[in-house]
Amino acid sequence: MLILQPSGLQAQKSSKIEIKHADFLRSDKKIREGARRLVGNVMFWQDSTIMECDSAYFMGEKNWFEAYGKVHLYKKGDSKLDVRSNFLRYNGNTKMAYFRRNVVLRDTQVVMYTDSLDYDIRNDIGYYLDNAQIVDSATTLTSKKGYYYHKKQAIYFKEKVVVNQNKGEYQMYTDALKYDTKSKVTFFYGPTEFYNDSNYMYAEFGYYKTKQNKALFKNNAFYSNPKQSIRADSLFYDRDKEHGIAFSNVVATDTAQNIIVKGNYLEVFKETESFFVTDSALLMSVMQGDTVYLHADTLYANYDTTNTYRIFRAYHHVKIFKSNFQAKTDSLYFSMADSIIRFYGSPILWAEQNQITSSYIEAFVVNEKLERFKLYNGGLIVSMEDSLHFNQIKGTEMTGYLKNNQLSKIDVYKKSETIYFPSDEFGIIGVNKSQSTNISLILKNNKISRIIYRSEYEGAMHPMDELSKSEMKVSNFVWYNDWRPTVPTDVFIWEGNTQPLKEKELRRKGIIDSQEE
Repeated sequence: MLILQPSGLQAQKSSKIEIKHADFLRSDKKIREGARRLVGNVMFWQDSTIMECDSAYFMGEKNWFEAYGKVHLYKKGDSKLDVRSNFLRYNGNTKMAYFRRNVVLRDTQVVMYTDSLDYDIRNDIGYYLDNAQIVDSATTLTSKKGYYYHKKQAIYFKEKVVVNQNKGEYQMYTDALKYDTKSKVTFFYGPTEFYNDSNYMYAEFGYYKTKQNKALFKNNAFYSNPKQSIRADSLFYDRDKEHGIAFSNVVATDTAQNIIVKGNYLEVFKETESFFVTDSALLMSVMQGDTVYLHADTLYANYDTTNTYRIFRAYHHVKIFKSNFQAKTDSLYFSMADSIIRFYGSPILWAEQNQITSSYIEAFVVNEKLERFKLYNGGLIVSMEDSLHFNQIKGTEMTGYLKNNQLSKIDVYKKSETIYFPSDEFGIIGVNKSQSTNISLILKNNKISRIIYRSEYEGAMHPMDELSKSEMKVSNFVWYNDWRPTVPTDVFIWEGNTQPLKEKELRRKGIIDSQEE
């Protein structure tokens, strides 16, 4: 007997449609076979469902009717659902209502407008297949197809979905979207675009909370405005606070400053036009047609108090690579107001063949070129003469000047010490050691060509075999060549380059891609 019962209907019995009222009722075979003609204030009732209209044809034996005129369907005890149209065909056996022409569905949250709506009374599910518009207090949604779930208070939209928020404040375009009518949260599935006057966003999954003005965009998330763009695995945005967060494989481009920032976590604050990035953070900037790569644990950028000049800060494990300049330091500060890069925490700079160290360094950038640098509280400049011998200039305070990206002059203030190895065509001819208080060194092709002493000095030229190895080096001498970055990806290696990160790991983190090979 169970096998013979219809699947899914064995616990459900169809009730009969009742005629509750009509001003005029007539039965006539000429009208329609087996039909009754009802005219004027017609009302039908089935269980808790009430249906009203101007006129109807009722097929009592078959338990269905067709309604015309001002059709109205609602449920007793349910003030949320209200459907009106110009025509309704209702099947009392399946409890399916087929509304046509000027259909308006209302619940407490939204209003739906369409010309064709099929409604499952038993499960409170409606669907349309030929365009509809849904409106609430601030949002208008249109789509070709849609499914309305009254009990769940949700609407699913499919094909050519368009969302218009606050009369054009922004528009959304997608092919698959869910709208929660109670919470006013929009969920989108598949490629989705967002526009307003100055912003564009794209993602393939996410949600937008219209009450809180908060959104999460995932899967190939992308954001852009006239000044910047951000690409990431996920983007979170708070429109009221104008605060954005990007997660994983982040690439942010500042078109106004010609800067690209990469990392796995980025926060942007529109009000202050500031940001910070961490987790494999990398800043890339073009100078003189050459790209500068800067890595740190955390990178910050903001504007000064006048909101005129950009300020950049990099904290901990900072390394820089440029084809003719490299650096390693604990942290740095750079303001475009004075174009001075300030290096903190025992920095090391490399300019061509020269290694520059100090407890604090200031580098002066003019027209995108490193023009000069200052060393404070004990500085040392070293260059390799050969694999065993190093030219060294040590001083309490020093200023180095560059010309055509090469060190051309060094001024040493207060106490100074120099060790260098003059050479001729046959090789090194000796070692020159001297001490003084104020000197200037003139360099050609990165070699000392002349020393100008501005006060008394002690020193002399010595034969090579006259001095021990230790006497040929100033105190605290260290050659940091293993720490010098030689390719852009070396900025992620803090001490030494004997154990570089694997290329696969760098690609996974989005640090390098095929275009940067």
